[in-house]
Amino acid sequence: MISGYKHPFDRLSIFLNEYQSRLEEALAAIAVIKNSDANSDEFSQAIADLHVCATVIEPYSEGLVEAIDQFAEDSPE
Repeated sequence: MISGYKHPFDRLSIFLNEYQSRLEEALAAIAVIKNSDANSDEFSQAIADLHVCATVIEPYSEGLVEAIDQFAEDSPE
């Protein structure tokens, strides 16, 4: 088990919480993009928001995969 975490799920839970909040922001931006005029300010802002979310989610995805792998290794079978 990774030091600093009392239970294998602790690290995974931290990544899940962070990932979920960014994913929800990305999904909201996607909904705006799908339902807005491509020439609107709303559309442009949603594109910018989605870009930020994607940039932030990428390293979280890597960390989440590592946390899932660690959780699977540390969990009793």
